[in-house]
Amino acid sequence: MRFYLENYGCTLNQAQGEMIANSLISQGNQLVDDIKSADSVLLSTCVVIKHTEDRMLRRMEEIKKEGKEVVVSGCLTSIPSNDVRRIDFSYSRGRLPILKDGNLSVGIPIAEGCDGGCTFCISRIARGRLKSFSPNEILDNVREMVSKGAKEIRLTALDTGSYGNDISTTLPQLVEKIAQLEGDFSIRIGMMEPENASSVIDDLLEVMESDRVYKFLHIPFQSGDPLVLRKMGRQYKIEKFLEVAEKFRYTYPEGIMSTDVIVGFPYESVAGLRATADVIRKVKPEILNITRYSPRPGTAAYSWKVPPTNQTAQWSRILTDIHRDISERSLERFVGKEMEVRAMEVGKNGTFIGRDKNYHPVILKTGKLGEVRKVKIVDSSDFYLIGK
Repeated sequence: MRFYLENYGCTLNQAQGEMIANSLISQGNQLVDDIKSADSVLLSTCVVIKHTEDRMLRRMEEIKKEGKEVVVSGCLTSIPSNDVRRIDFSYSRGRLPILKDGNLSVGIPIAEGCDGGCTFCISRIARGRLKSFSPNEILDNVREMVSKGAKEIRLTALDTGSYGNDISTTLPQLVEKIAQLEGDFSIRIGMMEPENASSVIDDLLEVMESDRVYKFLHIPFQSGDPLVLRKMGRQYKIEKFLEVAEKFRYTYPEGIMSTDVIVGFPYESVAGLRATADVIRKVKPEILNITRYSPRPGTAAYSWKVPPTNQTAQWSRILTDIHRDISERSLERFVGKEMEVRAMEVGKNGTFIGRDKNYHPVILKTGKLGEVRKVKIVDSSDFYLIGK
């Protein structure tokens, strides 16, 4: 079988899509670069929001009309009709992701599933309970990908902060072992929930002192409204998130803070939106992912009444405007400074996208993929730096 890979969703889902592709290759199938020459299309994606699900279901029908077999992997496997071939997550175990041309980053899953109890999350239902992978398995995967040329290892899971809770180890211990491996590479730690981040943050900040580890922290707080957090089933108070953010900011003032919020969740009010906006202004995240709430079948919150769509859209725009100003001001402070930047992927019009030690995106007009250069920052935009 000749197959083509279409990979969507989070870092975890994309990494597993590539690993499943490698599993198919090991069975004698051929991965092709052009969909026209393929017999089948491996469609790997999530269904975390309704819009994504609808788009992927439409894509499946388009593929069928082109006379191709559809093979579905990822969280989407729980959605399609019975006439579609499914491949579950187990096919990814024991395989490695694919290192793409023009991009030296690779996602390495460190765990499957989640022990959280969020009332809105379909990913937890699709993936089951937490199952941490063994440190030796992860270390072997990192060694192999570094030997193949990977320069950025993205440790990924539904909640990296929970890693090891079921096998008597911790995320900081794992990161420390990876940072001690031979090779020229950097480590990006993936998303973690506030409750688990709180229990490991002190040790994690210490491990981040390594030149190998990006000063980057991704923790979604979802809402600043205590009522909404309770209805979401989030197992923390907003003060817990703020405490973790403050520790990170104090230790690495030039580091990157990434967070997520959900707008338009049931029980959200104008006062709740103001509380969320206040948290954003206080933390000043360099990256803010705003998702409009989407009821998902099978979740506890599915039947709850939601705010009007036009109101949710307005709230989303308000938070977007607040964040754009924060991001612009954050990046302006680096103009005129020198920093070491590695060219990580090919950009538009012959440029390169690089990363500094804090994971800031830096656009370079010249360079060589994988090479580290001393760069002077000559300008900035809302969301990236421009280096020379």
